[in-house]
Amino acid sequence: MGKRHLVTAVALAAAMTTAALPASASAAATPPALSDFVLEPTNGNLQGIVDQLDAELPKLGVQNILEQANRTDAPKGADCTSPALDTMKWPLTRKFCFNAGDNATTEWMPQGITTVADAQEDQQWGTKQAILVSWYDKQTDPVKGARVSFLDPATGNYQHVLLAYPYTNTYGNPSYEALTTPQAGDGSAVHAGGIAWYGNYLYLADTRRGIRVFDMRYIFDIKSATNGDVTDGKQMGRQSGKYYSYGYRYVMPQVAGYSNPGGLADFPAEHKCNPSGPQKFSYLALDRSPTPDALVTGEYCAKQDDPNTYGRVAEWPMDGNTGKPKLDADGKWRATAAHRLPKPRVQGAVSTVGRWYLSSTGNGDTGPGYLQAAKGIGVLTTDSTEQEVAIGVEDLSFWPGKNELWTVTEHPDKRIIYSTPRP
Repeated sequence: MGKRHLVTAVALAAAMTTAALPASASAAATPPALSDFVLEPTNGNLQGIVDQLDAELPKLGVQNILEQANRTDAPKGADCTSPALDTMKWPLTRKFCFNAGDNATTEWMPQGITTVADAQEDQQWGTKQAILVSWYDKQTDPVKGARVSFLDPATGNYQHVLLAYPYTNTYGNPSYEALTTPQAGDGSAVHAGGIAWYGNYLYLADTRRGIRVFDMRYIFDIKSATNGDVTDGKQMGRQSGKYYSYGYRYVMPQVAGYSNPGGLADFPAEHKCNPSGPQKFSYLALDRSPTPDALVTGEYCAKQDDPNTYGRVAEWPMDGNTGKPKLDADGKWRATAAHRLPKPRVQGAVSTVGRWYLSSTGNGDTGPGYLQAAKGIGVLTTDSTEQEVAIGVEDLSFWPGKNELWTVTEHPDKRIIYSTPRP
């Protein structure tokens, strides 16, 4: 298999205009520098390679995926419960379970969540609605990268779709490989800590690089392809004229990306964060309340003394007509606002009408997660009581109209998708 590495269009380091403050429990947080929040289109003709795959492989849309969802054995209704909810003291509005295999697996870890309410203002995709959850492959050989579950809330059934990175192999043919960091097909899986569905596009957080983009119009059905094979769980991409997918029926390849100007960013060990410099892309969300709509990105950061290391969130302008980022005249994507988080260990953040909602952890796989509201400009401050919620909460997504905050829990045997009202 040929190897390909993602590179940025211009290999210049982002200017670090905010100096690191000395560690001090009494240090005051300062607003982050907007100059730290710049992304460039990822180099490489990804869409062109996907177009070549389109000429060779059959595809189908999101509505078809939901109608053909093969995970039909997940507990439903009153049977859908989880030990993750044992710590839940905040009201629960809706919930969905994974089947026994997905609930227990240590291979795949659920992380990100988004809904059709992010994708469409009318909150419909054809005749369907959908909730999407991202997973990363934690410990397998070969590393399978990342996948997304498409769940139909009308039935509780869902279907996995494997994400992939397209490249041209040594014979000049279109192929694809697992999402890894670095992108060479042999690194560790992209963490997929957050996703946001906007129009036809799915945006996925790549912790050290930036954001990857996938197109819902290019979900390939390997099982239905005359040159496809879903019986071999060890092979991926085009091999001797046949397409493999680690046994997955559906594959959705990356069509674009937006990367840190300096390439892969470096962060301190043990999940700590820098007070300035390129952002860590730990989670994503969508805010439809401003004009234009905004993609929200944020950092998961372990507790340190300096509140400037608790993490940052940023707001990136989107084009509602195309579903793509609103780029500046020089082709770069710049955040229009950035804020310090008021607490560490934030696993997900979403904003609407100027108010922020934060999910956080800190109690391992037995203690509660937390949900809390915040507000502010430049430096956020909490403005609600910290509410105890489920164990292992992750990314957040807001469903306007229903007034629901959606999340997913990550720990094996303690996995559930659920929504709550805003605090």
